[in-house]
Amino acid sequence: MAEPFIHDILVSWADCDPAKIVYTGRIPNFCLDAINAFLHHKIGGGWFIQELDHDMGMPFVSMSLDFRAPVTPRHILKCEVFPSRMGETSITFKVIGRQDGTLCFEGSFTEVFVKASTFSKQPPPERVRSVLAPLVRN
Repeated sequence: MAEPFIHDILVSWADCDPAKIVYTGRIPNFCLDAINAFLHHKIGGGWFIQELDHDMGMPFVSMSLDFRAPVTPRHILKCEVFPSRMGETSITFKVIGRQDGTLCFEGSFTEVFVKASTFSKQPPPERVRSVLAPLVRN
């Protein structure tokens, strides 16, 4: 089994609301940053590189989050990312956010593979499928 991919996020005061916890809307952004970092690490570039250099887009079609504990600036937010499902033309990532060992949230994010220049759905290129498919786990 591969080493878990963990993306660290330094949560700042500016990410917080008057209750001194992270604004709810910032958490999906943290998750997307973590997924982009995962793609960069695993397939040699995040969405920007894939779109411009490989004509492959990955627009989101579904996102869901379950909150377990507040996120604050007190500790580094550690976002674990892995693919949890790979379909013929889509991929679902799971993102698990923890601070100081406490589970803060779990999210599921589904993207569809498209040819960026035409925005038409397509299977993932073999260079992507061959790397990501073996990493799928629940």
